[in-house]
Amino acid sequence: MSEKKVRIALIGAGNVAQVAHLPAYHKHACAELVALVDEDPLKCATLQKQYGVPRIYDDFTVMLRKEEIDAVDICTPNYLHAPMAIAAMRAGRHVLCEKPIARSAAEAEKMVQTAKETGKILMVAMNNRFRPDVDILRTFVRRGELGTIQLVRAGWQRIARDWRERDWFTDQKKAGGGALLDLGMPVMDLAIWVAGLKKPTRVTCSTFGRKGKGGVEDSACAIVNFAGGISLIVEVTWNLLEPKDHSYLEIHGTKGGANLHPLKIHKAMHGHLVNVTPTLDKQRNYYRESYQAEIGHFIDCVQKKKKPLTPGDEAVAVMKILDAMYESETAGKEVTFVP
Repeated sequence: MSEKKVRIALIGAGNVAQVAHLPAYHKHACAELVALVDEDPLKCATLQKQYGVPRIYDDFTVMLRKEEIDAVDICTPNYLHAPMAIAAMRAGRHVLCEKPIARSAAEAEKMVQTAKETGKILMVAMNNRFRPDVDILRTFVRRGELGTIQLVRAGWQRIARDWRERDWFTDQKKAGGGALLDLGMPVMDLAIWVAGLKKPTRVTCSTFGRKGKGGVEDSACAIVNFAGGISLIVEVTWNLLEPKDHSYLEIHGTKGGANLHPLKIHKAMHGHLVNVTPTLDKQRNYYRESYQAEIGHFIDCVQKKKKPLTPGDEAVAVMKILDAMYESETAGKEVTFVP
């Protein structure tokens, strides 16, 4: 007997919803997208027609009260993540929340606590964890193929563009931060997860540039030290003055090194450096496919009531590091984590 379809309401009809979430739900046999919520009625109506969504709303609370749904997918501005997720879980719905999970660790902790109290799933949309090339690299690290990890470098540098298209994006109160929060959270989540980094000990951070009246940073760099002496260097920007975006994840160990985008793995063997990169299909777009896999995983978790690969508590741990980065920038000195 086939699994019962999971009834979903998508909240927020912006870019990530249009490019990734809506197409993924449309393709999934066990997903039933029953409602779309956005304050822009024209956008809602257009997407409703395109994807055959039965009902549209401009008020999240009204939708939550009227619709018989199993879960909500939150793709709204950052300041709405915590209140909407908490309201949904208290109303008996599971939650998939776009990154960053919230504006601060404190907000994220309230979301995780609500999930525990209600017994509902809180999954964070960390799509890069669902890439096959990422899974290969993580497997190499977990098996000790690269030896003891010593240094990790991670960055996401986006080309300069006009950010005024989303007025909340550069508003400190609504966004919670600039490029460091927007790009830094997924970058650090991936680096920490792949390299198996545990127990941050200290962090130093600097931010640069300001965008909009809210004054959020457009660039940042930071060094995070972890137990065992491992260092993570993070570099992010919205202001890359080059032809295209640049992202990377480098892992350096005592027996080898690896790079993502594209995947390259080298090991020291018998006095020689050997390329041990598995063969991958270069025609596939792993980034685009990761969203489909992410949505599929969420549907599976709701159907089987299992813990997601990207749970809220792991996002809280990353948010605590981000909070420490902003604290370091404000104080102009290194911040130490209390064991």
